[in-house]
Amino acid sequence: MKIAILGGSFDPPHFGHWLVANQVKERLNLDEIWLMPCVFHPFHKIISSAKHRLKMTRFLAGKQIKISDYEIKKNKTSYTIDALNYYHKKYPKNHFFWIIGSDQIKDFKKWRNWQEIINKYSLVIFPREKNHFDLKTRFQKSTGLKVIPKSVIFLDHQDVVVSNISSTLIKTRLKMKESVLHFVPEKVAKYIKDHRLYNNI
Repeated sequence: MKIAILGGSFDPPHFGHWLVANQVKERLNLDEIWLMPCVFHPFHKIISSAKHRLKMTRFLAGKQIKISDYEIKKNKTSYTIDALNYYHKKYPKNHFFWIIGSDQIKDFKKWRNWQEIINKYSLVIFPREKNHFDLKTRFQKSTGLKVIPKSVIFLDHQDVVVSNISSTLIKTRLKMKESVLHFVPEKVAKYIKDHRLYNNI
């Protein structure tokens, strides 16, 4: 099987995540996409409890979109390479891809064992902005690679749907007492309301 993992805080999960997951799956003809909520924010931002975020992320699950609780169960800061190596060891017959947004290109070289990620697995770069035709140049400049390996995949097609939906936008709308039903699944909106999440933002 070919499986891509999309990590993030998912605080809350929204249709932007769903759009990325489904387009990567369709474009690369993958078998499954796994959404993996982090246990702690990598930049030490305050985020909702892992329990709430995991439960909300499960509402995005479907036939070919699965949820990974690897990092939450680990309950400590984890690195991308750790998760990939863990799943490679557990499912050696599967090939794993890791999805990042194009906004992460500039810091990718700072990731632990970043070269192992692209040498052993596949890296999928999804655009976060509408003007995304220079992703390869940006990646090459950031990493210093003279030749970009085929394992690094840029979804820079002109017809890729790029969304500006973000968890920050959703929290802002909630703060303004505005509806988020067009930004998150109905079950996520209900969960947020029932558990009074983001009331104090």
